[in-house]
Amino acid sequence: MKIFAKSKYHLIFSVLPIVIIFGGLKFGAHLLGWEVIPKEMTSFFPSILTGIIFLLGFLLAGVVTDYKESEKIPNELAASLYTLWHEVEYVKQVSNSKYAENLKSKIKNFIPILKKDFFILRNDNLEKLLDSFSSDIVDMGKEGVPPNFIVRMKTEVTTLRKTINRISVIKNTDFVPSVFVSIKTIAILFLAVYCLLNVEPWWVGLILVSIFTFIIFSILFLIKDMDDPFEYDESDVVKSDEVSLEVLDNLQKEFNDK
Repeated sequence: MKIFAKSKYHLIFSVLPIVIIFGGLKFGAHLLGWEVIPKEMTSFFPSILTGIIFLLGFLLAGVVTDYKESEKIPNELAASLYTLWHEVEYVKQVSNSKYAENLKSKIKNFIPILKKDFFILRNDNLEKLLDSFSSDIVDMGKEGVPPNFIVRMKTEVTTLRKTINRISVIKNTDFVPSVFVSIKTIAILFLAVYCLLNVEPWWVGLILVSIFTFIIFSILFLIKDMDDPFEYDESDVVKSDEVSLEVLDNLQKEFNDK
């Protein structure tokens, strides 16, 4: 099951139906004689389009910044899991703790639960798993494991918890949602009004409204996709531009080989 495969062209295919709709509206307005806005008003439209593109650029710049920060999260998770694994492995070899062996098996399950339960099913199994990490570490302390190992393991569990909380905040927080809704409304009004503009020859207006629609909605859809860089699903082709989890997949293979 390739739940993290990516489609390079899904954005284009998502925009094409909207381009066809506005192209059809422009063509229908021409056939019905509804192009009531005189062609002398054409000079005002480039200024409006420039304003729309400026606002879209502002939104895109903010989303890209958050997206670049999100790209670091899988590596942070992998680093914490790797450190915790080796700490537990050392404790197991030195003290032969049964709780250390139990914790190792739970660490192996962390990445599969993260990908399925946390990202896709959105239940609380991952939080419960982290709580069980802490319980096993406490039990290891009762067995006489040196305090410095206990502290280091608890630190890594805390780091994992903080990183998971960061992902939750990113997934549940929209970047300036009021501005996004406003710019979408302005863009639709702009394109609708342009469909009523009398352009000669008429087919030039059809081409222009199609190009404007493609540019505006491509950027809008890109912003929407990048606003949640962890929007995974179980389909073979993922419809959004997610952060790569390759580093976690490679770590899982390493765990499974041990």
